[in-house]
Amino acid sequence: QCKLWGSLRCPPGLVPLSWRPARQIPPVLCLKLLQPRAASGTEQRVLEAMRVAAVPCVHQALSGARASLPGSLAARLYLRKGLEVKEKFLEDSEKFYGAKPVTLSGNSEHDLVAINKWVEGATHGQIPTFLRQLPADTVMLLLSAIHFHGFWRNKFDASLTGPDIFHLDNNFMVPVEMMKAQKYSLSWFTLESLDIQVAKFPFKGNMSFLAIVPNQFTWNVSHVLENFPYERLRSLFPKEIPTTVKIPKLKVDYHLELNKVLSQMGLQELFTNPDLQKITEEPLFVSSIQHQSALELKEDGVEASAATSIMLSRSLSAFSLDRPFLFIIFDEETGIPLFIGSIQNPNPSAAPQMKEPQDSHNATDVTDVPGFPFQGSY
Repeated sequence: QCKLWGSLRCPPGLVPLSWRPARQIPPVLCLKLLQPRAASGTEQRVLEAMRVAAVPCVHQALSGARASLPGSLAARLYLRKGLEVKEKFLEDSEKFYGAKPVTLSGNSEHDLVAINKWVEGATHGQIPTFLRQLPADTVMLLLSAIHFHGFWRNKFDASLTGPDIFHLDNNFMVPVEMMKAQKYSLSWFTLESLDIQVAKFPFKGNMSFLAIVPNQFTWNVSHVLENFPYERLRSLFPKEIPTTVKIPKLKVDYHLELNKVLSQMGLQELFTNPDLQKITEEPLFVSSIQHQSALELKEDGVEASAATSIMLSRSLSAFSLDRPFLFIIFDEETGIPLFIGSIQNPNPSAAPQMKEPQDSHNATDVTDVPGFPFQGSY
C-alpha cells in the first residue's frame, strides 16, 4: 500500500497522459540509498513516508529483489570531485544496492553524457535520455535504474492480435491493437466489495502481472489501492481455468520530478534542511528527485524498463482489459511490487471517438458460486 502511488493518482475522466505509474523500486531505492546514513529524524520520516517503518530490514528485502529480478536493477552514486563522504555510507550503499561511487569530472556536458549512457545501459536502451541537464552546483547524484523483461508463462498468439476498441469512459473509445486468446489458462476473480475484477498473468519464474479492472468507469483508484486485500491476495486466487482474454498492446513512457509529490508526503525537509551528517560533514539538501518509466506490453511478455466475495462467470469465463485498468508487477516470493501503473489510454495518439449505443461496455454476467470459498471480512 504505497503512499507514493496515492500522491500520483490519476484525475477522473480523460487525461492527456496514458500512464501514471509509480514504478516502485527505483524511487524507493533512491530514498533508501539516502536513508541508511541519514540522522534519526530524517531517517524515520523517510521510512514512514515509504510505509516501511515497521519492516525489520528493508535493505535486505530490496537487496534480495535485486538479486532475483529477471532483468536488472542497478544503482550508482555520482560525487563531486573532492567531496568527502563517510566510509560507512559508501559501504552500505555498495553492500545492499551495488551502488559504487563515481567521481564527476566537473565538466557538466561530459558528466551529463556519461550519466545518460549509464542509465541507457542499465535499462537496456529503454531510457536513452534520462537527464536533460546537470546543474553546476551538483554535489551528489543518487541514481537507480530498473529493467524488467518478463516472458508470459503462456504466450499470446501474434496471429490473433488485431484491431479492437478500448473504452475510455461511457462516451468515448479509441482504436487499439488487442492481443487475444480463446482458452488462456487464467486465475481471476471479482472482488465485489470494491466492484473490480482481478486477474494474475504469471511470467516464467517468480514474477506475475496483476491486472485490476473496474466493473464501472467511475472508480476511485486511491480507494481501491488503500482497501485492496494485499495480505490475503494469494489465497483469493482460484484455480486457473480456460478463459477468453483480451489485452491491449502498448508501449508507453513517463517522466516526473518527484519533489512536489514527496513534499506532499511530509518530506519537505529533504529539500530544505535535512540532517544528513552521517553521509558527509558538508551541508547537503536534495535539489531534485526525478523518475522515468518505460513499459512495453506485447505477445511474448512485458518489457519495462471489508466483506469480500468471489464471483465467477455463469457462462464461458472471459476477462478483458478493454477499459482503464491498474497493473502491478510483483515478486511472488517476496511480495515486493516492482511496478505499479494505471493505463488510462493505451493509444493516446489516436483521436477519441464517440461511441455508438452498441459500443457501450457491458460488464461480464457473473453470479456467486456457492461456497466458493471466501465469505468474511478481510
